[in-house]
Amino acid sequence: MNKFYSLLLILFFSGCATLGVMEYDKLYGESNINNRLSIPAMTKQQQSHFSEKIQPIIENRCVVCHGCYDAPCQLKLESRAGLERGASKKRVYNGERLLTAKDNHSLSTLTKLNRNTLSEMRKEGFFSVLNERQQTPIANKNAGLIYQMLQLKQQHPLPETPLLDNSFDVSLDRSQQCPTIEEFEQYKTKYPLAGMPYALPALTAEQHTTLTTWLENGALLPNTKPLNASEISIIAQWEAWLNSTTNKQQLVSRYLYEHLYLANLFFQQPNSNYFKLVRSTTPPGQPIKLINSRRPFDAPFSNKGNNEESPQVYYRLQKNNDTIIAKRHMPYRFDLAKLAYLDELFIAPDYPVETLPDYQLKNAANPFITFKAIPAKSRYLFLLEQAQFSIMNFIKGPVCRGQVALNVIEDHFWVFFADPSYINHYHSDGFIDNNTELLQLPASTSDKALSVLYWRSYASRQQSYLENKLHFMKEIGFRQSDLDLELVWPGNGNPNATLTVFRHFDSASVLQGFVGQTPKTAWFITYPLLERIHYLLVAGFDVYGNVAHQLKTRLYMDFLRMEAESNFIALLPKKDRRSIHEYWYRGTSDTIKDYIFSDDFEQLPETNIHYKTKQPQQELLQLIAQHTANETSNDYSLSNGKNNRYDYKLQRLNNKKGVGVSILPQISYLMVSGEQGDSVYTLINNSAHSNVAHLFSENDRRLPEEDTLTVVTGIVGTYPNAFFHVKETQLGDFVSSVELMQTPADYRQLKDTYAVRRTSKNFWQYADKLHAWYKTNRPNEAGLLDFNRLENR
Repeated sequence: MNKFYSLLLILFFSGCATLGVMEYDKLYGESNINNRLSIPAMTKQQQSHFSEKIQPIIENRCVVCHGCYDAPCQLKLESRAGLERGASKKRVYNGERLLTAKDNHSLSTLTKLNRNTLSEMRKEGFFSVLNERQQTPIANKNAGLIYQMLQLKQQHPLPETPLLDNSFDVSLDRSQQCPTIEEFEQYKTKYPLAGMPYALPALTAEQHTTLTTWLENGALLPNTKPLNASEISIIAQWEAWLNSTTNKQQLVSRYLYEHLYLANLFFQQPNSNYFKLVRSTTPPGQPIKLINSRRPFDAPFSNKGNNEESPQVYYRLQKNNDTIIAKRHMPYRFDLAKLAYLDELFIAPDYPVETLPDYQLKNAANPFITFKAIPAKSRYLFLLEQAQFSIMNFIKGPVCRGQVALNVIEDHFWVFFADPSYINHYHSDGFIDNNTELLQLPASTSDKALSVLYWRSYASRQQSYLENKLHFMKEIGFRQSDLDLELVWPGNGNPNATLTVFRHFDSASVLQGFVGQTPKTAWFITYPLLERIHYLLVAGFDVYGNVAHQLKTRLYMDFLRMEAESNFIALLPKKDRRSIHEYWYRGTSDTIKDYIFSDDFEQLPETNIHYKTKQPQQELLQLIAQHTANETSNDYSLSNGKNNRYDYKLQRLNNKKGVGVSILPQISYLMVSGEQGDSVYTLINNSAHSNVAHLFSENDRRLPEEDTLTVVTGIVGTYPNAFFHVKETQLGDFVSSVELMQTPADYRQLKDTYAVRRTSKNFWQYADKLHAWYKTNRPNEAGLLDFNRLENR
């Protein structure tokens, strides 16, 4: 009987959906993409009005939740192409997906969708959020999903309470409804409080009227602004260099593309425009015809890497017209000085490139095979020169929500690098060439099989690699006198010589310099490590991949982290290495302990660094900071703040540790307002773990009594969880309240007194001030923040 009634309900609601389509067709005509595509272009006056009035509302009220792959319902509003594509009921981030998802068309370099592309997207399940029926003012409103969602919020604003009740789900993995326009009446009846912006205050009456008028008039979108003469000249010189037909240049250009395809390239500071390095079927001087692929090393043409000769791939620079969102923004200087540097680095050295490598997956996913002809030192110097960008790629790359990649790292650790001279001095380029097969990455294998033996397989291969490395060190006579700070890249004034990584559960931040308290762990990164991190978590990571792909990625990263940590451990006194390493891996399995503390662990020589204290780890990190001259070069430490009248008070919070810290969210922004304007700080909760060597049960490994709090100047992180706003005269009391906080009730009191909650009437005013501060004080790194993870506490 229950099954019978269930069937009736399914048939009833299916009928409702069909009736909805029929009703809309009767009132406003049939939905057809050609109706919107035939809209005339904007006049100059309309374009000016859009830039001044419409775009700021869309960006600061819509894009702050709807950007990147993790946008609710895949509605990516940071670009015209995303708005035209619309929404989908499918989820991109699906850790239970057994089959690789069908390609959903990367929008990162598209400016406007054509009829064919839009038709394909409609077939794949994307539906319009703008009216695609008759283009009349009444139809543009009533048959447009964006208007209906905004109007629903106007009719049913947020309840006037500090906290939202359980009818609002603001969790990251919440169930998403994603109704089409034909399903909207059902959605409206069932979720009257779920208008847009969701679980945030409504637009003002003026903003709502402005957007409504724009929607009524057809939601016209501007064409891209033309390049200026300087940009045209710089692009012409870059494209001429990138597309030289010599084998050497073609290989170098491929290498650069596979490392810079996510970058926002800029020609000058302050940045006026950003550009993307793309692959095209057309040469310079002709309109770009994009070669779209899921990963940068995928075959550009249909022969997919077979031996038959392929047409030439052209590397082009395309203007990035998207709104800049902080969680994906990775600026990279690409002026003519950089061109000269890269030419000297890659083209000037005398080395042969007899043939160009193919695109067969086994080879293309392994950079040590594909780019073997390019000197390893040149590749490493390229990555080191902007090492923050190199590391940032796996944090802000295609993952966007990096839980798969990031639950494999500690919440706070420092990073430094091997000096490039070791490659020539110890002839390690030959060692790399001889071990390319052992450096194979998961992307080079099939994702069809899911096996619990992955970890053991990777462990065996990594163990063989490390054994070969030890044997090589013996061959070249590596001894105690070699194991000192001369192995560490001093940077020679480059601020990328030392980095700090903060993990914020499933996102992270990378800062230049050593920032915060001395961390539990540190990474000492060599060229093979840095390259593998990129091809594992950036170039080789498929956001639409299945659970096998995600599992293999996560498991392989274990070994890269352990190798980087072991490199650091090797610089410590031999008598202290094991005890420190064991502390990092408390409570881990015997299998992992056997791997870490194998016989090879004891074979490295004694360090040649002469320690003077009984805290060698802290002493070593201080020595490295001095060696790199970067201990005071960062812009985030409170000691370097421009507002010392605030910094010295907030410095007290860097001493807070334990359960009281665990009550705080991962990222909180604090705005202090005084006579001289606003200052912004970030409070970072560093969640402690017994170890990060296991894929599951992270909560079982949590050690809240060891949590630490780091306070830095400026904005760190792109997914804020909480906002606080205090007057200058209130700062001391705020600091004292945080210092004394020990219970959730204490935190509730802190928020009642100082927080700007998602329900606050001044929420958008605060958000606008925060973004304005960001753009003014950090113009190169600033972008729109993501509000999807704001808490409801």
